[in-house]
Amino acid sequence: MKKNVFSIVELAVYYVIVFIILREWLIPIMKLTGTGHMELILFFIALSLILSLFRIHFVVSIVIKLAYISWFIVTIYSGYSILSAEGMHFLVSELTANIGLLVQANWVSVTDPFRTLLFLVLIWMLIYLIHHWITVRMSIFYFLVLTVLFIGTLDTFTEYDGTFAIIKIILLGLITIAFLFLKRLIIESGAELDWLKYMKLVVPVILLIGLSCITAIFLPKSEPQWPDPVPFLKAAAGKGGNEEGQKGVSKVGYGEDDSNLGGPFVADDTIVFTAQSETKQYWRVETRDVYTSRGWIKSDYFTDASTVFDPYMDITHSLPVGPEEGTKQAAISMLYPYDFVVQPYGLKSVGLMDSNEGYQFLMDDNSEKITPHFNKNPAPLTNYFVEYSKPVFLYSDLKNSNLDNLDPSLAERYLQLPENLPDRVRELAVSVVEGEESVYDKARAIEMYFRQNSFRYDTDDVAIPTEDQDYVDQFLFETKIGYCDNFSTSMVVMLRSVGIPARWVKGFAGGEIIDTNGDMKTYEVTNNDAHSWVEAFIPNVGWINFEPTIGFSNTRSIDYNIETSEVERDELSVNEEKTEPDEVVEDKKDVQQKSSNGNNIFLNAIKEYKWMFLIGFIVLVGAALLLYLKRTKWIPKVYVKFNRKKKLDESSFELMYLQLLKILEMKGFKRQKGQTLQSFAKEIDRYFETNHMGKMTNAYEQYIYAKDSAEVDFNQMKESWEYLINRATS
Repeated sequence: MKKNVFSIVELAVYYVIVFIILREWLIPIMKLTGTGHMELILFFIALSLILSLFRIHFVVSIVIKLAYISWFIVTIYSGYSILSAEGMHFLVSELTANIGLLVQANWVSVTDPFRTLLFLVLIWMLIYLIHHWITVRMSIFYFLVLTVLFIGTLDTFTEYDGTFAIIKIILLGLITIAFLFLKRLIIESGAELDWLKYMKLVVPVILLIGLSCITAIFLPKSEPQWPDPVPFLKAAAGKGGNEEGQKGVSKVGYGEDDSNLGGPFVADDTIVFTAQSETKQYWRVETRDVYTSRGWIKSDYFTDASTVFDPYMDITHSLPVGPEEGTKQAAISMLYPYDFVVQPYGLKSVGLMDSNEGYQFLMDDNSEKITPHFNKNPAPLTNYFVEYSKPVFLYSDLKNSNLDNLDPSLAERYLQLPENLPDRVRELAVSVVEGEESVYDKARAIEMYFRQNSFRYDTDDVAIPTEDQDYVDQFLFETKIGYCDNFSTSMVVMLRSVGIPARWVKGFAGGEIIDTNGDMKTYEVTNNDAHSWVEAFIPNVGWINFEPTIGFSNTRSIDYNIETSEVERDELSVNEEKTEPDEVVEDKKDVQQKSSNGNNIFLNAIKEYKWMFLIGFIVLVGAALLLYLKRTKWIPKVYVKFNRKKKLDESSFELMYLQLLKILEMKGFKRQKGQTLQSFAKEIDRYFETNHMGKMTNAYEQYIYAKDSAEVDFNQMKESWEYLINRATS
């Protein structure tokens, strides 16, 4: 009875682990396919495992499972009771119709209820296979490998994040494999263990695996050494870039349609371009000027909507340009075939790396987007360079700005707001700029408002406005959670609400440094760096970029001239450059950079002492290899030395006998399957021309089966144990 209870409890532990792992299978399937009723599917898995656990007769088990599947199909897809005539008719008609479709190989027309039935039957078969692996093969290695491959594939090729699922699966899988290995050893040795002895074996295994996992989590880790091949495969297949779906979660990246903003997105590491330049900067692509309450569209303000210019020709646009002596170059290498030119602030001209014959550039005068053309046809460039001189704005000019003589054309175009904009948005904007005199100070007040009023940067928990909601109103007063589109759009609307011309800009943030060569740095810009920000018109100064999004740094340059005192200058510098207050949520890239400081120190130490590390590593590997090859000689000696001073008694005799069997197996004396201990003992004594193994086996069987150790001479048994180990290892 005790043995039966022990077996059931042991098997129940395995099945609980299997249930958790199968749940990790279901989560991405439910998420990626939009399948519901996960709790009912989990109940079917639990039911199947329970029926296997208690070894219910297979006929009864089949009836129960078929009944549940039938109830599931009828209840979920028809709403009828399974016992009603309508429910039975629905079930029979679904089966007959879909079986006919399968016979005709018309897979596409198979209905959802029948697909669900096939899915549940597949789970049924998988659980039967797992039951066989655990109870007969005593190994779930193949199941564990399949699970890791499944989760890893989905993590790589879809938006599903399987990081924690992989950790959980590996941890539980290693524990299960270790338990089953111990079970095989116990069965092969013929030993019977009580609860206490069993726990003495499994608890150290759990602690060791748990400690190893915790250590692995907290150890410093280097960045990936190989580039992710998946974005390149997607790009080659024409599936990279921004995959803006019609429903659910979108993928981050540069998109053309900005008319419906909102909703969460997932990361995309696809490399868009690399830029070689002296400084990190924003890369402007185009602007939007009409806000619709849902998003942005481009106006047709200019009827003759494009300007043509040749390579190296000075470009005329609306942005200020710095002095001639400040002219610099940036080399751009496009790795994803977007059809635009990325523009640094202060853009002067665009040049080509190769022959420029036949190439021209068209700038859309309404959005200021620049596209390359070859022989008057769009032709995305792979390599080009841009000349620019970044403007420097005098603080005195900014402080003296006002709206008294604003150009009516600017007001007409860049003060547009929808008629149904809620009044509280305007009221909020007015209250934020109250007390500020200059146009620049008002813009700065609105820019800083988002960093001081409990707003949070997030890409997951982002709401989508309903039909009767305004996108900005929802963000400012209801959610206060969003990403760059939320922050930048809200700032533009607030600026326009107080009479300051403003427009919405989109492009790319600066990216990450991947190489340095003197003053020149190479920046890698991915779809994750797709970004939007604000440009406001300051009279007598021009268009200036502003960055309201929490965690992003502005790149405008301000010259605090001699009219400002030293104290004021320091304070202004801090206010102008600091874009991440202490109590705001940081951009995830900044967080990752800070968290990698420890990793960088570790890697720098390796680089500095690489030869010492290499020699030490070779010595360690060589020592480990030597120990492994010579394990049959030193492990028995360690056993003898460790147990020599220990007293052999009832509590330790069984373990030492099993150790002896293991050492004999290491030396090539393996007990055959089905061979009795007495037969094996005679074989050993015959080989070594002794009777010590027979004596120990008689005492072991007397102790195990008769529970009588009164006549066992443990001192003599210890001498026999040491003698046999020494003979085996000599």
